[in-house]
Amino acid sequence: REGSKIALCANGVFEKWKATASFKGTQLVFCDISTPRTDGRFDAYTDLRDKLIAKGIPASEIAFIHDFSTDAAKAALFRNVRAGVVRVLMGSTDKMGVGTNVQERLCAIWHLDVPWRPSDLEQRNGRGIRQGNTCEEVHIFYMLTRASFDAYSYQLLDAKSHFIEQIMRGD
Repeated sequence: REGSKIALCANGVFEKWKATASFKGTQLVFCDISTPRTDGRFDAYTDLRDKLIAKGIPASEIAFIHDFSTDAAKAALFRNVRAGVVRVLMGSTDKMGVGTNVQERLCAIWHLDVPWRPSDLEQRNGRGIRQGNTCEEVHIFYMLTRASFDAYSYQLLDAKSHFIEQIMRGD
């Protein structure tokens, strides 16, 4: 539906895709709660992909990490992202966390949902904010729905983060 956070994310991803075409900028989209389904029921991944294709992004430039189950397949996928062949990679925090080396052209990270732990958010953003990225800036977008559980979840995540920092400092 128009105005949904998936539709807004699709608009933003498409605009970044166009704006970074000269150097084949890449983007990551994180979503933990609505991973790809094969039973025909709704999932955020397929909805977002379909919206991106409808806007003009070739299907070959969009990938779900969930479709790459072996280490060899993931390594080939990551090479394609680093080369700008795949320009939009969608996945969950677990599947696109440690070992996801795709930062070379990464210009944007999109969060469709809120992870449960502060370290998960750090892990997500850490995919792009690291050495080896030729982009001087990585834009990070948090997709929130007004009057929903999203804002509360980010507040809860922030409180957890402060609590953990206090424990680590010994306060």
